[in-house]
Amino acid sequence: MHRLYREEMNRERFRFFRVIHHESDLLVGVPHQQYAEDMEQAVELELIRLRQILLDYSEKVPGFLNSLHPIEEEEGAFHEEEVRIMMSCGQKTGTGPMASVAGLFAQQAGRMLLKTYGVMELVIENGGDLYLRNETNLVSVIHAGASSLSDKMAFVLPAGEWGICTSSGTLGHSFSEGKADALTIISTSAPLADAWATALANRVHSAADMQGILETVAGIPEIKGCAGIVENQVGIRGEIEVKLLTSDE
Repeated sequence: MHRLYREEMNRERFRFFRVIHHESDLLVGVPHQQYAEDMEQAVELELIRLRQILLDYSEKVPGFLNSLHPIEEEEGAFHEEEVRIMMSCGQKTGTGPMASVAGLFAQQAGRMLLKTYGVMELVIENGGDLYLRNETNLVSVIHAGASSLSDKMAFVLPAGEWGICTSSGTLGHSFSEGKADALTIISTSAPLADAWATALANRVHSAADMQGILETVAGIPEIKGCAGIVENQVGIRGEIEVKLLTSDE
């Protein structure tokens, strides 16, 4: 799971609101001066739209919602953009389409707000996975459940558009074949970060596995940062700065 950059540390920077629709639970932060009262309804309508796309497609392809393996696109078939993104993420990472769903919903809701309201920055957390657009550095804390390293490290994200997604075999309700307390991936695509976090965390069964994971990450250009915590040991790889947090941060 990812803890939003510590929400309480960013209340001066963002106005937060929450939108829940079925399985989606979004915490949205936008600059105070750019908040509009109808944003919450707009996000809910976007979640309704996205969920309906997946339900409609699952009627055509029954395995779409529960497959743990990639699903091939049917040649010549029409797919909504969101379906194509999920299939592409699955094919790149070797996971089922739903491995990218939390990141996808956060990203699509965020991009809708950016386009509709012209906000300059925003951050959206969906079940611990993040999509953000920031103009200056933003700190994102790594949460790893009961691990002694939980909330002790954070990514320092430079200006850009980011997906920061975490898979855990010891925390949360999402399925993982591995035993990592937290395996966090950063990419410029939130759904791809989500799928890679799932795929790589599935391979972590002990601290001894982390070196191989970090070597794999080094060969994946879409991954800009990676941090794994397992058995109170940590592994870090990538171009994004990671900092240790002091008790007063």
